Amino acid sequence: MPKTRKLSLKLKLPLIMVALTATFLVTVSFLVYSMAEKSIRQFVYASKETAARSGEQALTFMVDAARKDLAVNASQPTVFRAINNFDRVYTMIEEEPTGFLRRHYIEQNPHEADKRYELVDPGDGSYYSQSHATYHPTFLQSLQVNGYEDLYLLNAAGQLLYSVKKRDDFIQQFGSGPNAESGLGQVFAAALTAEPGEVVTSDFAVYAPGGGGAGAFMGVSVLNKKKEVIGVLAVQLSSASVVSALTSNLDGSGHQNIFLVGPNGIARSPSVLEGRFAVGDSLPDATHIAAAGTGEGGLFEGITSTAGEQVIALVKPLDITGFDWSLVLETDEHTAFAKVNEIRLVAVLMIGVSVLIAIVVSFIAARHVTKPILALREATNALADEDYSVDIAGRKRGDELGDLARSLDTFRDKLVLADEAAEREEQAAKQTAAVVEEMSGALSELQRGNLACDIQQPFAEHYETLRENFNRSLVNLRESLSEVVDAAQNVDKFSEEQRASAQEMAHRTETQAGTLEETASALKDLTSGIRQTADRAGKVDETMRGTRDEAEHSNHIVTSAVQAMDQIQEASEQISQIINMIDDIAFQTNLLALNAGVEAARAGEAGAGFAVVASEVRALAMRASKAAGQIKDLTSASEEHVANGVAMVGRAGDALSSIIDRVTNVSDLITEIADGVQKQSNGLESINNAMTRLDGTTQQNAAMSEEASAASQLLQNEAQALSAVVSRFQLGSALGDHGGDVDWSQTEHGGPQTAYG
Repeated sequence: MPKTRKLSLKLKLPLIMVALTATFLVTVSFLVYSMAEKSIRQFVYASKETAARSGEQALTFMVDAARKDLAVNASQPTVFRAINNFDRVYTMIEEEPTGFLRRHYIEQNPHEADKRYELVDPGDGSYYSQSHATYHPTFLQSLQVNGYEDLYLLNAAGQLLYSVKKRDDFIQQFGSGPNAESGLGQVFAAALTAEPGEVVTSDFAVYAPGGGGAGAFMGVSVLNKKKEVIGVLAVQLSSASVVSALTSNLDGSGHQNIFLVGPNGIARSPSVLEGRFAVGDSLPDATHIAAAGTGEGGLFEGITSTAGEQVIALVKPLDITGFDWSLVLETDEHTAFAKVNEIRLVAVLMIGVSVLIAIVVSFIAARHVTKPILALREATNALADEDYSVDIAGRKRGDELGDLARSLDTFRDKLVLADEAAEREEQAAKQTAAVVEEMSGALSELQRGNLACDIQQPFAEHYETLRENFNRSLVNLRESLSEVVDAAQNVDKFSEEQRASAQEMAHRTETQAGTLEETASALKDLTSGIRQTADRAGKVDETMRGTRDEAEHSNHIVTSAVQAMDQIQEASEQISQIINMIDDIAFQTNLLALNAGVEAARAGEAGAGFAVVASEVRALAMRASKAAGQIKDLTSASEEHVANGVAMVGRAGDALSSIIDRVTNVSDLITEIADGVQKQSNGLESINNAMTRLDGTTQQNAAMSEEASAASQLLQNEAQALSAVVSRFQLGSALGDHGGDVDWSQTEHGGPQTAYG
């Protein structure tokens, strides 16, 4: 600060302007940059969350679709017949089955290894090839629609009877041996012991029987009509389909990597960016990888990616039945926040350019301001040296500096006049000194209490009025003191009477305050009791309202039950119509069977086999007709029971409606009682408050009475003190009507008396 004070104004002013401008620019730029950075970061985080959520939804949809597809297909007769037929024709192959099938479907397959599925029938004439030609198109279509890597049929012993793509695992044993530890072998073993229709899974791992690639498997058991397991339907999920699902909403800029992590930091899907890691690899020991391995989610900034880059990572545990996965989305931090760096650079450049411009503008503006100020400083210094001939520049300016120059010019004129006036004042001072000396003597006598110190010597002409006023003031003061003496005696007398009255009023007010306090206490207890009664009435009212609501809700339930009974009755009528239709079909089938028997009899031995079939069809039609009749009887009985149920529920609804009306009446009465008690409580509350305020006012009146009594005593004391003060003055022969000296003796109340002699 001392160094700053030594700077000149022409240097200090531009420095202040530059400092203020720079501070403003830096502050504004920092705020804008902070808001922009926060907004961009929120947008980046939201976009990463959206991309991760999109990948999660796509992956969940893919796995759920595969699960539903397996559960539905396992219950279809096509899959049951396919496993049954493949198992049967597999044993009918005269040569060694494994070698025979691998030779025709793998070794001699005219298609490339990745397109072996295009071979439908190798033309060997075997029963297996006939079954393959029948079922292969259906399973191939299912694989292509659902995006499976492969589809498998295994018998109960674990023999792989059929696969769509005919890879190296075709016609191998997965129930025992080395393949039992593979993903497909684990799914096969788990499906045999699972509940019917339950889909079992195995996580992504290296699948050696299929050529060493990675895959995850899902399987379900297939049952016959006796609910016995005859085999397993399984599919393989490819890592490529998982990557496709995860990257469904990712841009292809190459700065993002999304993958799945299993327990203990094992990769369950390959890296989207090539050459980083594959399925089954142990990922680096990083914070976000450790969190994903333990199933913890979150957003991680400033961490190192699997390739050693600085990234932000989003970890999201997935809730997919059968798979313990966490989704990890890594984004290059420099690329993600490139906009932030650009804004930071632009802000720094703007601040630098603005400060340079501010420096130039500030020095130019300061020069225009300080030049006239320096001229005014020189003029002021000349005036200080009593040089009134100096020329004051800038008086014609229209700004504040022009006002200052004109004021300084006026000030110079006033200085000239002031010097002339000083000479006149010096002459007047001598006359004033004489007057002051005379007045000082008279005031000294007045200070000693002498009120007869009139000034007899006349003053100069313009001070004569002062002498006359002083003498008249002494006369008035002497007369006033005479009146004060009389008033002091009267105050003493009246204050004694006021004190007696105030003491009597204070005693009565205290008695009244005690009675009023007891009344207020009793009224407060009564108010509290009525308030408790009002609260209990309010609680009863709330209980009755709840009872009425429950009754109305029960009425709605009964109404819904009646509607459900009506729907059941309508469904029973529709079932009766369908049974009649079945009965008619059975009757027509019986007629057709009879006609077929007649025609078979006419055909002789050639129609013997057809006659047997016609007989069986006739027997089946008779059983269907008999069953339809039994179902019809049961449906009729059910309709009667439903009708009785509808009537009973209707009567229950009417009774419940009556209860609701009565509960409503009781609730209304209780509400009126509660309102009345509440109004009484409010009225007593108001009375109680008024009594409380009245009690406070009475207490205040008692206090004021005591204060008035004390004030009367103080007033009497002050009157005595006033008499003592007046006794110090000498009134002389100018007392007026009293015409003598004052004898300051004490009265019976302690006040002074005046004696005339």
